[in-house]
Amino acid sequence: MTGSDIARSISEDVKDAAILIVDDNASNVDLLREILSHDGYRNVHGETDPRRVPDLCAATRYDLLLLDIRMPHMSGFELMERIKVIYAGDHVPVLVLTAQTDQETRRKSLELGANDFLTKPFIAWELLHRVRNMLEIRTLYRRVAQQNRELEARVAARTAELSAALAAARQADHAKLDFLSVMSHELRTPLNSIIGFAEVMGSESLGKLGHPDYLEYVKLIEESGTVLLTMVNKILDYTRGATGSIELQESDVRLPYLLETCLNLAGPRAQPKNVVLTLVPCTPLTLRADHRRLREMLLNLLDNAIKFNRPGGRVTVRAERRPDGVVIAVADDGPGIAPDLAERIFNPFTQAEKARIRQHEGIGLGLPIVRRFAELHGGRVDLTSEPGKGTTVTILLPPERVLTPSATPSP
Repeated sequence: MTGSDIARSISEDVKDAAILIVDDNASNVDLLREILSHDGYRNVHGETDPRRVPDLCAATRYDLLLLDIRMPHMSGFELMERIKVIYAGDHVPVLVLTAQTDQETRRKSLELGANDFLTKPFIAWELLHRVRNMLEIRTLYRRVAQQNRELEARVAARTAELSAALAAARQADHAKLDFLSVMSHELRTPLNSIIGFAEVMGSESLGKLGHPDYLEYVKLIEESGTVLLTMVNKILDYTRGATGSIELQESDVRLPYLLETCLNLAGPRAQPKNVVLTLVPCTPLTLRADHRRLREMLLNLLDNAIKFNRPGGRVTVRAERRPDGVVIAVADDGPGIAPDLAERIFNPFTQAEKARIRQHEGIGLGLPIVRRFAELHGGRVDLTSEPGKGTTVTILLPPERVLTPSATPSP
């Protein structure tokens, strides 16, 4: 729609506007109606009894009110007060027509909602100009209000659609987690059997296997079963954490001892790549935490730091107490993570690789599990990385997890 089309549309709306003239003098009402009708206004009404006006306004949404001030039974002031309540939240302009020119009348009229004044006796062209200006503003106001209502309706409809889609996505995600949980639970039993029988065969406790290659095959079966069982356990831990079905089994944990134990467990993983593991000495700290979950968090971080590091790289672990809690940081000097990947690295089944074909084993649940377990302890996990300079993952546990020196810790 062009500018001229909009102007014509507004002009038509102005001429169709509902106008109410309120004056106890019938001659004044007839004169005003005649002037407005002659200028093309098609919906002009008049009333000489102000007591009937509130009911008229309640029944009809007028676009402009022309009010006299000095009227019997009900003054223009009282009438404006009532109309303000009836038209609350709407912009209905009021043009005061009065022979009173004192400042007090003007002040009170403005306070009660009048938009303009016209002094009796008035000039016709001045009346028409003021009426048109006020009705144009009223028309624009009504159009904006209508557009707002339509926009709100569209936003509400779109919000309802998005809410339904979100609910469906959550339901699908919950179903996926249930499936993973059931599948992982069902896989553990046969895997434990495979690993157990492989251990028995590898030890030859019931007699020799025969061909020496069989021992190597049994060892491969056991190792593969152990890797697969580790993956299944990670999936099970993730699904339990995501559905809130994990309860912490808290105990007193000596942090330096736990860090040293985790580094010793990670040592065999680091040896093939000649990655050097370093533990920065820390002051004795005892935490109130779930020992198994905290151990798993640290092993996951060490596993990632070794797995994605360069041959001959370094992994450094440090812990310290700060005013905002206890910090445990695992840093490597590997290739680092690109910024676009760092934003989604905590998403499940995501690895710090851009290639479609993964170069490293694993299912991408290590960091999501670390974050979930940290949150269960009331903490958080932060990641800082720079391509070519390495990655640092920091676990921050709240200060209430630190026990007083008088506590008696257990390993």
